[in-house]
Amino acid sequence: MTSSTGSTPRSSIRRHLDNLAAAKDATPEERQRILETVRQEAQDRRRTRPVPRWLANGTNRRALALLAAVPFAAGAASAFMTPDSGAALAVQTAGAVGLLTGILLLRRATRELTELAAAELDERELQERNRALGAAYGTLLVCMFVVALLAVADGPLLDVAGWKPLIFGLVGTAILLPSAAAAWTWDDVDEEHWPESGVQ
Repeated sequence: MTSSTGSTPRSSIRRHLDNLAAAKDATPEERQRILETVRQEAQDRRRTRPVPRWLANGTNRRALALLAAVPFAAGAASAFMTPDSGAALAVQTAGAVGLLTGILLLRRATRELTELAAAELDERELQERNRALGAAYGTLLVCMFVVALLAVADGPLLDVAGWKPLIFGLVGTAILLPSAAAAWTWDDVDEEHWPESGVQ
């Protein structure tokens, strides 16, 4: 893992401005290299940030992992409500808030384990990620099976259900599942596992 360069916000801003100035007069190939450098530095800064103690705790991370169910549950519930009603809007808003909160907290708690390229992970992290992705895909298949059952159901169900919220909820849950599975299966953060994490 590459260490982030620049230890202060001021030096980071200065470097960012220098990169923008360099990109202005650069060729397309040079501009692509500059943008890749900026992206890599931003990723390194996120990866080396200390993990707060409350996120480093396995019990708390497992509780946060349950946020992955919120978009799907909200989509399923609002599918059976009157479209554009206040209750349906409130439930859909709760699903959106759960999705955004999950993206921010779960990726921070797992240090973007499921978002990084394999070349940027060590052997232990690759094993952890593979285990998490396996659990995520299995859970997603269960969710898709539930949607398929609803799709082939007979009777008044299909006359009542609005499929758009349910599909959006499924997509939201699919986005969260890899990070949620990593948060659920990962060992507690400690110095043995993440000596550079600076857990507070």
